[in-house]
Amino acid sequence: MTLSILPRRTMSWEEFVAMTPRNSVALDGVVSGGPRFDERTMHANFDHHDGVNRDATMSTCMQAYMAIKGGLMESFRENGMPCLNVFINDTDQDTAMAVWLLNNYKLFEGVQSLPHINRLLDLTNKWDITGGAYPINLDEEIVRQHCWIFEPYTDLRKTGKLSQADENMLRDNIEAVMKRLDMLLMGQAGGKTLDTRHEILYDSPIFKIVNEIGGNEARYHLYGKGMNAFISVVAQRTDGRHVYTIGRRSQYIPFPIQTLYDDFNLAEGLTRVNGWSGSTIIGGSSREMGSGLSWQELVEIVKARLALD
Repeated sequence: MTLSILPRRTMSWEEFVAMTPRNSVALDGVVSGGPRFDERTMHANFDHHDGVNRDATMSTCMQAYMAIKGGLMESFRENGMPCLNVFINDTDQDTAMAVWLLNNYKLFEGVQSLPHINRLLDLTNKWDITGGAYPINLDEEIVRQHCWIFEPYTDLRKTGKLSQADENMLRDNIEAVMKRLDMLLMGQAGGKTLDTRHEILYDSPIFKIVNEIGGNEARYHLYGKGMNAFISVVAQRTDGRHVYTIGRRSQYIPFPIQTLYDDFNLAEGLTRVNGWSGSTIIGGSSREMGSGLSWQELVEIVKARLALD
């Protein structure tokens, strides 16, 4: 398997097929348009961000797992040998888990099963689909293992360096995560005490503005305490711009994320191509440029959209 990392880049399906060789797989947002497979060119896209019902679509890592179970590597071959060219634009939990599964596909083909890996996959799938909203007892061992395994990524995200990381930094990052996944495979995974530190910057019955000091782990905690919709201050970049995430518990929570992407982009002179974008339940500021808006300005834009005093 070869792994190509294209930091924060997104392309169309047509561009992907034209620029990559046969037996190429795109993961988790590098190609827009949702899951897709072309058996003529042997290209596949495993994704659950664009053009899908997020609540009803498997995460990227679960799509990769199901593809392995379905005989993926019987088709992706060159001169009779397994061949897989994988393309990613980020190293988050879903992406790293998918890459690791594809790299270790022989362990999961047919009826083979590894219960401890399946437990991690199940939690990663549920948390990624819901943007961290899926309720679970945070004291469970699998939760502490999950947070330890993906700690290299969450640490990079909290520093703000992720938004400007180059290919080498991202490769080092995903390799660090994959080493921890290897340790889980060998029964040697560590556990992490969750960092649930956070600061509520703005609170209303409809949404919160949160400073996620503890990163994803703070969000898991807040959802467990009843939070339904939020905008989180993820980090401040070295250029002074901000990294934000916006989300809601599910599509059943009346918080118009898709419309708010457009409102924020209008305020910044951006579009969904280069600015705020995401799925129907979770998204965020521009991966390339971050955001120049303060959290107070975001509050006023949301209040105007919701006609709140």
